[in-house]
Amino acid sequence: MVDPFLSDPSNKKRKRKQQKSVDEELTSESETEQISEEREELSSDEEFKDENAADKRRRLAKQYLENLKSQELQLQEDLQTFDAKDLDDDILSRRLQKDVAETKGHVYKFIANKVSQQLDDENFIKLIVTRIGSQNLTSMAIHYPYLYTVSKDMEIIKWDLDNKKPKRIKHRKGGLKYFNINKNISLNNHWQQINCIAASPDGRFVVTGGADSRLIIWSSENLSCLKILETRSAVNSITFKKNSDQLYAACADLRIRTYSINQFTQLEILYGHQDNITDIDSLNRETCVSVGSRDKTVMFWKIAEESRLTFRGGDSIEKKKRDDIYYEGSIDVVSMIDETHFLTGSDNGNIALWSLAKKKALFIKRLGHDLQPEFKPNEASAETDNEITAQQIPPPQPYLITSIHAIPFSDVFVTGSFDGTIKFWKLDENLRSFQQIGQIDKLKGFVNKITTCEF
Repeated sequence: MVDPFLSDPSNKKRKRKQQKSVDEELTSESETEQISEEREELSSDEEFKDENAADKRRRLAKQYLENLKSQELQLQEDLQTFDAKDLDDDILSRRLQKDVAETKGHVYKFIANKVSQQLDDENFIKLIVTRIGSQNLTSMAIHYPYLYTVSKDMEIIKWDLDNKKPKRIKHRKGGLKYFNINKNISLNNHWQQINCIAASPDGRFVVTGGADSRLIIWSSENLSCLKILETRSAVNSITFKKNSDQLYAACADLRIRTYSINQFTQLEILYGHQDNITDIDSLNRETCVSVGSRDKTVMFWKIAEESRLTFRGGDSIEKKKRDDIYYEGSIDVVSMIDETHFLTGSDNGNIALWSLAKKKALFIKRLGHDLQPEFKPNEASAETDNEITAQQIPPPQPYLITSIHAIPFSDVFVTGSFDGTIKFWKLDENLRSFQQIGQIDKLKGFVNKITTCEF
C-alpha cells in the first residue's frame, strides 16, 4: 500500500518549492563570489589603466629584475653560501647576459683556458671511484646535488654528491618478475637492462628507458614508479628539453617519440632514420638532434615547424683512394654545443663539428683517441709458421668514440672511448675547428656516458 504522504500532490509541490529556494541560495552565493573576483580583476586593471607602453615596459623590467634577485637568493641559500654583499649589480648583469645569450642560442661561456690550467694542475683533479653494481653502468643523469645511475643489471640508484664520496641514498632493482605490468603502478619496474636515464629540469621526475620497450617515470624523491609508457622497441637514449617537461626518446624501431612528462602522455612520433637511433640531444629550443648509427646520418628536428635537416657523414670513394683514412661505418654519439652547432663521434675515431649552415662537417678530427695496439702473433693466429702468422695479423684499428659531451653554450667538450682516457677539447672562437687541451688518464673499461654539472 502506498504511503499517503507520497501520493499527496500538495506535499510534492511543497518539496519542489523548498528545493528551488535552496538552488536560488546557492546560485546567489556563487554569483557573489564571481562578482567579488571580477571586482578584484577590475581593481587590478584600473591600477595600470593610465599606464602607457613605456611605463608598462619599465614596470615589467623591474618585475623581471626582482624575479632574478629572488632566484639568485634562493640559489645562494640552497648552496649555503649566501652573502648579501655578493648580490649586487654585477651578479644581475651576468645573469641578464646569460639569459640573453641562451635566448639567442649562441656560445657565451669561454672557459677552455681555465679548464686547461686545471687539467695541468695534478693536485686539482681528484678521481673518485665508486662501484655501481654487478654489471656495467649504462647511463647517468645529474640534478644537483643528486646523481642517478642505471646499469645492465636493471638497477637504478640515487646518489648524494654533497659528500666527498658519492653516498647511496635509494635504489630500485628490476628483474623477470616485472615482465607483466602490475595494476598497482608503484610495484612495476624494468625486466630487461636499462639503457638510459634523464632527470627532469625541475627535479621532480626521473625517466628511464630500457631494452624491454618501456619508458618508466619515477618520483625523484623515493624512486617509486609513477607511470609506464610502452614503446614498440628498445629505448636507446632520452633527453629533456631544457627548462621544460618535454622529453625526446630515441628508439630502436627507427622512431623518435616526444612526451609531456607532467601529463604522462606521448605527443608525437618523428620518422626519418634508416637504422637504429643510438643517441639524441636537445637544448632550450623545441628542437633535437639525433644520430642513426649505420645510416651515417645526423638529423636535426624542428618539432614546432614539423620539419628536419639531414646531415650525411662518411667519405667519398675518391677521398678514400686519395688519402689513407679509416672507413666510417657508423655515427654513434651526438651532443649539442649551442642551438646551431653540434658534435658527433664515430666508430672510426672521427670527432666531427657540424653547423646548421652547412650540410657537411665543418671540421673532422680523425683518430680522436688514436689507434688500438697491434695484435701479438699468438693473439692474431693459431698458425705455428711465423711467416703465415705475420700475414694474418690485422692492421691496428681506431678506438671508436663511445661517448661525447659538450658543456652547453661553452667552448669545451669531452670525449671518451676504451683507451683509458677521457679527452678535453677546446673550440675556436669562430666555431670552425677544435684542438685538444688535456686529458684524464688511468681509467678502465668503456666510457659509456659523460655528463657535467654547473653550480
